[in-house]
Amino acid sequence: MFQAGGYEFGAITILAVLVGVVAGYASIGFYLAISALLTFTFGVDEATLATGASSLDWWHILFVPVIGGLVVGQLLRLHKNQQTSGVSNVIEAAALRDSRIDVRDGAVSAAATIVSLGSGASMGREGPAVHLGAALASLVTQSLKLNPAAARTLLGCGVAAAVAASFNAPIAGVFFALEVIIGHYALQTFAPIVIAAIAGTVVSRIHLGNFPAFETTDYFIASFWEFPAFFLLGIASAFAAVVFMAGLRWADKSRFRWEKIPFSLQPAVAGLLVGLLALLYPEVLSIGYEATSRALNGGYELILLISLVVAKIAATIISYAGRFGGGVFSPSLFIGAMVGGAFGIIAGSVFPELASTPGLYAVVGMGAVASAVLGAPISTILIVFEITGDYNVTIAVMIASAIASVVTSLFYQRSFFLMQLANRGIQLEGGRATYLLKSATVGEHMTRDFFTIRDTDTIEKARELLIVQGGGVLVVTTEVGKIFGVLSLNQMPPDVFEAGESREHAVGQYTRQVAQLIKTSEPLEVALKSLELSGEEALPVVSPSQDDVVVGLIRHRDVMREYTRALLETYGQNEPVNRT
Repeated sequence: MFQAGGYEFGAITILAVLVGVVAGYASIGFYLAISALLTFTFGVDEATLATGASSLDWWHILFVPVIGGLVVGQLLRLHKNQQTSGVSNVIEAAALRDSRIDVRDGAVSAAATIVSLGSGASMGREGPAVHLGAALASLVTQSLKLNPAAARTLLGCGVAAAVAASFNAPIAGVFFALEVIIGHYALQTFAPIVIAAIAGTVVSRIHLGNFPAFETTDYFIASFWEFPAFFLLGIASAFAAVVFMAGLRWADKSRFRWEKIPFSLQPAVAGLLVGLLALLYPEVLSIGYEATSRALNGGYELILLISLVVAKIAATIISYAGRFGGGVFSPSLFIGAMVGGAFGIIAGSVFPELASTPGLYAVVGMGAVASAVLGAPISTILIVFEITGDYNVTIAVMIASAIASVVTSLFYQRSFFLMQLANRGIQLEGGRATYLLKSATVGEHMTRDFFTIRDTDTIEKARELLIVQGGGVLVVTTEVGKIFGVLSLNQMPPDVFEAGESREHAVGQYTRQVAQLIKTSEPLEVALKSLELSGEEALPVVSPSQDDVVVGLIRHRDVMREYTRALLETYGQNEPVNRT
C-alpha cells in the first residue's frame, strides 16, 4: 500500500483529517477571540474597526494599545524567547527540529497575539494562526511518537488547515504549506496535506459561512496595452516590499537595542506610538481589513492612499519592534492594496481610456507586495484569488507578483521568514541540504584513517602503503611533520611495480602540492568547493591552530553522501539526523 513517511496511507489520512479539524477549529477560535476583544476594547468588530475608531475619543484610541501592550508584556514572560513565534519558527522546526514545536510557546504566542490584535497592534493574524496549527499538529505527532518524516507531513497538514480555515482558501492553504514550510511537492506529502486543508475549510464554512475575505466588484482588464503598467506596478510593489522588509529587519535587531526598557514594557511603549499614529490614521489599527477592502473597491483618494502606505509600514514596524504578537501577511495585503490603488489612480489620469479601475490595480498590488514579502508567489497568488473570489485579473496578478518577487530577491532573502532565520544565524535559503553544507564543519565529517609518509622515504614504500589502504592518497610530510603535499598511484613512475631504479627514488620527487588546505572549523560548503575546483578525490585537513599539520582527510564522496542524506530527509525518504 502507498506509504507516507513510513506509515500506510490509511493511517496518515486519518491523522490528516484529525489535524485538519483541530487546526481548523483553532483558527476560527483565534479569529473569533480577536473579533470579540476588538468589540470589547473599541466597541466594533474587525470589519468596521477603522470607521468605528475614528469616532472615539483621543484618549480611547491612545490608551487601549498601551494597556494591551502591558498585558502582552506579562504574557511574554511565559515564553522562552520573550517574543511570540510565527511562520519562521515553523520553517525551522520542519527543516531542523524533526517538526517539534513547543506547545506551551504556541499557546503563549496565540494568547499574546489575540491581546495584541485585539488592542490595536498593527500586525496580522495569519502567521500566528499558522504557528498555532503547526503546534497542535506537533502535539499529535509527539503524543503518538511518529517518525520525523510523518511528523513533517502532519506539520504541513496543520499549516494547510490553518491557512485554509483563516482565508476560506483550501487551494492556497495546500500550496502555502508545500511552498513555504515543506519545500517540495512529493506525492506522499501532497495527498495528506490536501485532505487536511479540505477538513479545515469544511470546519470554517460550517461555522463562518462560505464567502471570500474581501467583497469586491467584478474587475476586467480594459486593454492589453495595460500589461506594461502591470509590469511597472510590480516594480513599484517591489520598492514598497523592500522598504517594508528593511524596516522589519531593523525592527528584528532593534529589539536588542531597547536595553534600557525591560522587554515586558516594550509592547506598551510600542502601543503608545501606534496609538499616536492611529489618531491621524485609524486605518492602521489591528489587521486593517476594512481599509484594505475599501481600497479594493476604489474608496480612497490618491493622497490618502500614499499616506496610508507610509503609516501602515511605520505602525507595523513599531509593533514588531515592540514585541507585539502577529504576522506580516495582512499588513502586506494592506500595503499592496494601497500601493496598487495609488498606482491605478495615477495610471488612469495618464491614460484614462486604457486604464482599468483603481480597484483592479489594488488587487494586483495586493498580490505583488504579499508575494514579495512572503517569498511564496504561487500560494500568494492563489490566496488573492480565493479571498477576493475574482479570477478575472489572473494575468495581471501573475505579472506583477513575478516581477515584484524577482526584484525584491535582489535586495533581500527570498522571504521575510528566511530573513528572520538569517538574523538568528540559520541559513535556509536553499533548504535543509544547503543548510547542512553551511552549518556542518569539516571536522565533523573528515576521516582520521589515513597514512602519512615522509618526503625522503622511497617510492616503493609509498606504493606498499597505497596498496594496503586500497588506493586514495598519501599525505607527504617533512622530517618535522609539516605537510609537504599528497601522493597517489597515478603520480608514481611507470616502473614502480617492476625492479627498476625509480623504486628507490624519494617520494618528494613525485609529490604534488596542495593548492588549498582546509581547516577543521570550516563549513562543508567550503570543502565541497575546494574539492570540485581542485579535481581531487580527497584533500588534507589541518587544525586551525596548526595550519601546517594534517589531522585528517575530507573526501568528496563523504561530503556528497551527507548532502544526499539531507535531500532524502527533506523528501521524507530517510530518517533525519537532528543537528540542533
